[in-house]
Amino acid sequence: MRLGILMACGALAAAAGPSLAQDRMAANAQFFSGTNFTGRTLTVTGSMPIFLATWAPRSVRVGGGSAWEVCEQRAFRGRCTVISGASSNLQAQLGVSGVGSVRPAPARPVPPLPPQSGHGVSLRGMAAEFFPAPHVRGQRVEACAREGGTAACIAREADTFCRSIGYVRARNSAAETVGGRIFLADVLCSKWN
Repeated sequence: MRLGILMACGALAAAAGPSLAQDRMAANAQFFSGTNFTGRTLTVTGSMPIFLATWAPRSVRVGGGSAWEVCEQRAFRGRCTVISGASSNLQAQLGVSGVGSVRPAPARPVPPLPPQSGHGVSLRGMAAEFFPAPHVRGQRVEACAREGGTAACIAREADTFCRSIGYVRARNSAAETVGGRIFLADVLCSKWN
């Protein structure tokens, strides 16, 4: 009898295995009530014009290679941010203070840069230069794909970019996710430490 029950349980687990793997591959966004993917969760698989959780999300994991538009107000109004990958702290990494609505982001290709020389459009002063979208050899500077765009990684990548063009360090930096890829943005390179 026990052997029959164990065999039946094994068969059910084997049958469930492929469907569980497929679920992880499905486009979804899993929101957590705590930072670092802790606390209560809500998994979103489609458009949600009113975020249904009774708590404010503090971190998110995006599955299936998808990207999601997260808006601070209901009905996709207010400030909206496109996210992909994972963010262990929505407030610190993306500036998202609250989630009122969420929906799958349309797939958008990385916009090409206009033909330019140098490292992109910039505003140069005596001791600093600001790059809204820094690039090298005509391409946006991709950063921190393996680390999910953490603030520490973005700061390191920005410092590396600034040093490569003759500055001492980056005084400011941010990340922009476009088409599921993370790029440096809003980098302020300084000649002073």
